[in-house]
Amino acid sequence: MAEKAGFPFTALRFAADGRLTVGPTELVPAGTTDVIVLSHGWKNDEADADALYEGILRNVRVAASGDLVAGGRQWAAVGVYWPAFRFRPDLTLLPGDGAGAEGGASAIGDVDLPTDELRAYAAALADEFGIDDPQPFAALAVDARGGGGKADAFVERLRAALLEADGDEVRVDHAALLEDPGRELVADMRDGGSFSAAEAGAEEPAESAGGAASFHSVRERLARLRSGGAAAVARLLNQATYYEMKARAGSVGAALSRELAARLPGGVRLHLVGHSFGGRLVTATAAGDGDLPIESLSLLQAAYSHNGLGTGFGAGNRTAGAFRKVIEERRVAGPVLVTHTHRDSAVGFFYALASTVSGTIASSFGAERLMGGPDDLHGGMGANGTQHMKPGEAVAHVAGGAPVALVRSKVNNVLSDAIVKDHNDVANAPVGALVWQAVSTA
Repeated sequence: MAEKAGFPFTALRFAADGRLTVGPTELVPAGTTDVIVLSHGWKNDEADADALYEGILRNVRVAASGDLVAGGRQWAAVGVYWPAFRFRPDLTLLPGDGAGAEGGASAIGDVDLPTDELRAYAAALADEFGIDDPQPFAALAVDARGGGGKADAFVERLRAALLEADGDEVRVDHAALLEDPGRELVADMRDGGSFSAAEAGAEEPAESAGGAASFHSVRERLARLRSGGAAAVARLLNQATYYEMKARAGSVGAALSRELAARLPGGVRLHLVGHSFGGRLVTATAAGDGDLPIESLSLLQAAYSHNGLGTGFGAGNRTAGAFRKVIEERRVAGPVLVTHTHRDSAVGFFYALASTVSGTIASSFGAERLMGGPDDLHGGMGANGTQHMKPGEAVAHVAGGAPVALVRSKVNNVLSDAIVKDHNDVANAPVGALVWQAVSTA
């Protein structure tokens, strides 16, 4: 059996619709007591996933030291590989680092996405979405820049491609993206873009309600959003990618639940670790049909709703999160670890932007609501930790000072400003130490 960072390691490879394409019948060596299952996120490069898994497991081993085999425990690891096309919010940003730079607020309305970049991006996504004619699809995307009937034709072609995907979740999400919001975005194209300098310059609070890192950069990020028809088309394509990855994570996670239940020997304790959309994947695994002995769940800068495990939000405060049953049915015996920081712009800003579905930034994203913050209905877990939990279900920690003591049978929200620099900075020693604590807390 292969090894990674000294752990016996097995790869499970899934197709976009959740079908297992590669995976042995026996996942772990005889005598294994604990299995760490890892999932990557916004990556379709296997080398990136391998590096992530190697880094996490190496740091877990270092943090564990001699305790790795305490009590006769024998560890193994399983890596999940799934087609997660890279989210590209950078395509719709102007160059520069903030207002006053090359991409500052003064550039709003002046700079559109270059046509050749839009054409290349549309062709790449056509291949990812299973469209047989990528070049004509890319031409449709370019023609859509001017709005009108050509934009309508492009939206209809994209809708048809996405709705060919399997699964109710895929259909619901794509319908939400491409029905009314699609028409709104077409209107934005006709107007030459979605964002105004006035909206981009709106003031926002200096600090989140939870006391997390400053979110001053929201204004600068809004100011750097490209304007124009091509940028509007690229934003729609990026949102389609976001919804497709969200749907795939759910489909693969549900399939992983069934595969683990069928292939793991009895008595093995399971530890699920997911990064980015991989956090959504492993949470879907915990919520799945498999009767799994899940001992811990580690969500590292997870890219799904901060309300995903909560309840009592939305209209009339009656909505429950998509994975609420993980909490209510006590699917995880030990700790649920959630790292979060507003230093993660991928989840803190772009996740919230994509989750709004519409291409328009409303005034409520200014002073009335901190975009991507804990009061934003569309905020991400990797930015804010879990929200709308019942009393006693979650505890808060701060990483970087005194050692964090995770609590079993609780959601442990760990503010990670001091140990996570950006979205992908999770294969470091301090995060590895947190994961070790999660998997070893018995």
